[in-house]
Amino acid sequence: MTGADIRNMLAKRLKILRREKGFSQAQLAEKADISVPFLSSIERGTKWPYPETLAKLADALDADIGALFSSNTGRGDTDCTADILRAVFESQQKAMDEVCRRFLG
Repeated sequence: MTGADIRNMLAKRLKILRREKGFSQAQLAEKADISVPFLSSIERGTKWPYPETLAKLADALDADIGALFSSNTGRGDTDCTADILRAVFESQQKAMDEVCRRFLG
């Protein structure tokens, strides 16, 4: 699973959950304390939120973070979510390691 796959899964699920709750983008953005343009970018799969923002979105939707990443892969959602979050955090760690290597020696 690539980063683009994960962003697209989040984008699709976030839009579905938002619509199920009957929220406009403006309403969800306000509840999650983020900007509408940022929410729109997440829903298009062009931006990736920090973990804190994922938690804010899940809280605003009254959902578990796992619901933002559920899929129909045939595997349990918990297993799939754990794999996705592991991949996200490993990617973030690699990026931070590269920044430290390049700029801090």
